[in-house]
Amino acid sequence: MPDLSPLDRPNILLGALVAAILVIAVATSAASALARRRKETASLSAIDFVRSSFASQLNRGVPMDELLLQMVEALRDGFKLDAAEVWLCEAGALRLAAAEPTTARSPIPITPAEETIATNARVSSAAWAKVWLPALLDRRNGTTLRVGPVSHSGQLFGLVVAERARKGDSLAAEVDETLQEVARELGVALNKARLDSSLQDSLERLRRQAVELQASRGRLVAAADAERRRIERNLHDGAQQHLVALAVKVRLLEQLAERDPERARSLMTQLQDDVRSAIEELRSLAHGIYPPLLSSAGLGVAMSAACRRAPIPASLEADGVGRYAPEIEAAVYFCCLEALQNVAKYAGAAASARVRIWEDAGGLLFEICDDGAGFEPDRNAEGAGLTNMRDRIGAVGGTLRVESDGGGTRIRGVVPLSGTGIDPAGPPG
Repeated sequence: MPDLSPLDRPNILLGALVAAILVIAVATSAASALARRRKETASLSAIDFVRSSFASQLNRGVPMDELLLQMVEALRDGFKLDAAEVWLCEAGALRLAAAEPTTARSPIPITPAEETIATNARVSSAAWAKVWLPALLDRRNGTTLRVGPVSHSGQLFGLVVAERARKGDSLAAEVDETLQEVARELGVALNKARLDSSLQDSLERLRRQAVELQASRGRLVAAADAERRRIERNLHDGAQQHLVALAVKVRLLEQLAERDPERARSLMTQLQDDVRSAIEELRSLAHGIYPPLLSSAGLGVAMSAACRRAPIPASLEADGVGRYAPEIEAAVYFCCLEALQNVAKYAGAAASARVRIWEDAGGLLFEICDDGAGFEPDRNAEGAGLTNMRDRIGAVGGTLRVESDGGGTRIRGVVPLSGTGIDPAGPPG
């Protein structure tokens, strides 16, 4: 090997040094690129899961708890976290819905003001949680925390939490962008799930109402047919027989008028009694169909008379009750009448009842209370009486509520007067 001159040796050393620097730079760049690719891969893995897999699996009926668990697993594995959690905001509290690793944490109460603050916050640190949600920091000693609010259209759905102790100083730079994107996509998915659930609940409620309406219509038609048969039978057996007897006696009176005046006068007296009996029979029949007082004097007067005729002691409070549509007055009257009959049948011999009718908040409300034996509504199927009452009130757009605690029964109903829905509980009595 030729000897190197003193001038060549520094040049060789400089070249070797430059080459070493280049190798180190390339290696550093490759390591940085690898770390960047790993970070991007982890970020894309979590975001893509929420964007695509989360929504598609939710549409296929996969339970929400399982999907949230998959999401926190993707976050934890992608960013080498000590823990990843999703909290959901429900009924004024944050509840832990999914965690990796699995842990148990108590719900965190949250006020509407705190919900508003969290909704408008970005991905934050433990310092933010210490001010607004200090309970979130329980049992998190010596770890770095990043909290991403999950919201949509101004509504808070929950929080995504990332926790790491080792290399915690770099956690914000690594996960904040991903947490923000995941929280945004998760908010969209949760809002869609909430809307879908509300829609399904509404459809199910409408389906039940349609079934109940069909059944109610069937019962009303059957009741109307039975009522017509009853009227026909009562007319045939009662008033018609009186009128037939009157016709026979009138013909007999015509024959006796000249031949036997004394007997004719006696027969005339019998005719007067028969006419009165026929009138009473027709009046009684008409009262069962539609009380004359109800059409002539209104609900308050007719109900007062019904309370006087009731088989049990009954009082009425109906101050301020005026006149209403005939179908509304009839529905409330017969509903109260049915309730009084139920008290007489089932409440006990010593029971008494109080009927209250009043108008409030655009509705006509009524209440029948008794101090009888009561019953357990959850254990006893509703009988024909309560079913008829619900059908009558439902036919005019009203609702009925039955309460009983074993020490009496309270029936409350409401009929809207202006198309406005009202709670049948009514104002405090």
